[in-house]
Amino acid sequence: MKTIRTVFFCIVISSLASCYGPRKVNSWVMDKYGITLNNQPKIKDDYFTVSSKLLTNDQQPSTSVKESKGLLPLIFYWRGHYVNTVTLNPKIPINTFTMAFQSYANSKQLKQKLNGQKIELTVEQVPTIFMIDDKWQLIWLVYAFGWDIFSVLPEKNDLIVSYRIFKDNSETKKATITIADQNKSLEHLRKVKEGTWDYLNQYDEAIKSMAKKTVDKIIEEL
Repeated sequence: MKTIRTVFFCIVISSLASCYGPRKVNSWVMDKYGITLNNQPKIKDDYFTVSSKLLTNDQQPSTSVKESKGLLPLIFYWRGHYVNTVTLNPKIPINTFTMAFQSYANSKQLKQKLNGQKIELTVEQVPTIFMIDDKWQLIWLVYAFGWDIFSVLPEKNDLIVSYRIFKDNSETKKATITIADQNKSLEHLRKVKEGTWDYLNQYDEAIKSMAKKTVDKIIEEL
C-alpha cells in the first residue's frame, strides 16, 4: 500500500510540474507577439532614428527556462516551488519604444525644438526578463487535493538610451539617458496564463511610459 501511494504521489507531482513549462509559456508569448514581432515600425518622420545592438535575427518571441526551487515531500503534505524564467526577444520592447517615442515626440514638438537638427537614438539596455513563480501544495487525505499560487515578477533592468544630435552632419551633442524600470509584479494569481497575459499588457504600457520619459529628458537637455 505504501509503495502504491508513493507511486501515486510521484505521478501527481509529475503531472503538476509538467502542466506548463517553457514550451507552453513560449506559446502564450507567441500568441501575443508572434504576428507583429517582425513588422518594422513605420517611422513617418526623418528627424530621428532608433537602432540597437540588442537586435538579432532570432524569429522567436521568447525563450524560457524552468528551474525547481525546492520540494518538501511529507507523508500527507507535499509542497513545491519552481520558476519559469522568460526572456523576451528585444524586438518586442524596442518596436514598442520606437512607436511610442514617435507619437509622444510629435505631440511634444521635439522636431521643432531640434530646429533643423536630427537625433540618432541607440537603445543600449531594455527590460526583457520576467519570472513566473509557482508555489504549489498537495494534501493527501483519501484523495489528493492540490493548488498553486502564481506570481509574475520582472527582473528589474533600467532602460538605457544614448543619443547623438547632428546639424549638417556635424555632431552638436551626445548623452546617455537612464530611465528606471516601470514594470510591476503581479502576485497571488490563481490562473497562470491569464496572469502572464496581464503582465505582458502592463509590460507594453511600461515600455511606452519609459519612451515618453525619454522624450521628456531629451527636451529637458536640449
